[in-house]
Amino acid sequence: MNMITLQRPLEGEPLLPPTTYRTYRTLSRMAAFLSATGLSCEGEDMSAHTADGFYADRSASVVVTATSCDRPLFFPECEALAKFLQMDLVLLRFDPLLGASFDVLMAGSQSWLCDFLAWRRDGGDMWLVPARASGPYFCLNEDGLEACEGAPYANGSERYSGILRAIEAPSFEGRF
Repeated sequence: MNMITLQRPLEGEPLLPPTTYRTYRTLSRMAAFLSATGLSCEGEDMSAHTADGFYADRSASVVVTATSCDRPLFFPECEALAKFLQMDLVLLRFDPLLGASFDVLMAGSQSWLCDFLAWRRDGGDMWLVPARASGPYFCLNEDGLEACEGAPYANGSERYSGILRAIEAPSFEGRF
């Protein structure tokens, strides 16, 4: 195993391990998620970005990556990536039986915020809401990742109808 310091990575060395941690289904969900958030343009060739294993948007100061590994696997690699890029990081975790969930690492933070679900209204911004009843809420759009105190929904039925699990199809568009 070769060790690479974050201060001086070797030229051409990947920041994340090869795609053995990812499957085609996981990467297709990442591409759909990026498209739904507005971080990537519609029709943009995502294969070039997914080959790197992550999508970094400098203007939004956020990086998105995906894995099919269970928690806490893939945390050290993502921490190194977030530290190197000095951006917020969103980690999409895809399980074929449970769907997609998300973990968030804010720039400069040492602790992960785990187990969020995608939520949105038809045509609205993408939100990451806690899978449990309480916690921070995140709005993710082309402007970046914004932590919010209040929920984007008014009641439990709105919460349930807006949660997007992406189990069968890789859509995060929010159509019901």
